[in-house]
Amino acid sequence: MNCLSAMFKYLLYFLNLIFVAGGILLIVVGSIMLSTMGNFTAFDGAVNTQTIPITILVLGCVTFVVAFFGCCGTIRENACCTTIYAICMLILFGLQLALSIWIFAANDKFLASMGKVVDKAWDENNAAQGYPMDALQLAFKCCGNSGYEQYGSAVPASCCGYKDRTRVCEAEIYTQRIGCQEEFVDFWASNTDIIRWSSLIIALFELGIFIMSCCLASAMRKR
Repeated sequence: MNCLSAMFKYLLYFLNLIFVAGGILLIVVGSIMLSTMGNFTAFDGAVNTQTIPITILVLGCVTFVVAFFGCCGTIRENACCTTIYAICMLILFGLQLALSIWIFAANDKFLASMGKVVDKAWDENNAAQGYPMDALQLAFKCCGNSGYEQYGSAVPASCCGYKDRTRVCEAEIYTQRIGCQEEFVDFWASNTDIIRWSSLIIALFELGIFIMSCCLASAMRKR
């Protein structure tokens, strides 16, 4: 292997280590998003809220596994494995880029749909539906759809962070909490910002790794 090929090999190995970290970042972001929403994901009207976190988790896991084995394949200097790895990188590049572009293009529409999820939870906040607003208020430390005033004098215990619905919610607590729609939409706005930019950066890394993997595989075959 000549000097240029050796340089590609170790540069590719270094980029793969960064790529592994990127995969871990996506897994962490997806896990935190699912964890933050808590039991609210059990509400029928909140099914769509799980799509992005689960997609991020899957992409993060695949990214981590591919990058990990890419590190091993690069060190072993196997042309076939490196070619397969390059193809995997190209596929991941396409998926990450598509996710990033979709979030950039449809972000406003998506955030509006998240606001409608809270509207639906408010409209269906009854025993038959399992009081979805309770789960939302406990998870996001908010109160009411647009504010605690909507409850009048019957402010639920969940507005104070109490799981026991029989407890009395103190005014000094619930008056400090904003409406759940604002809090929920802000949560998604901040997370989609992280996702779209991190996905774009990771996609660019994947493209660079794909190009170098192809060059390295070609050099291995010529040995």
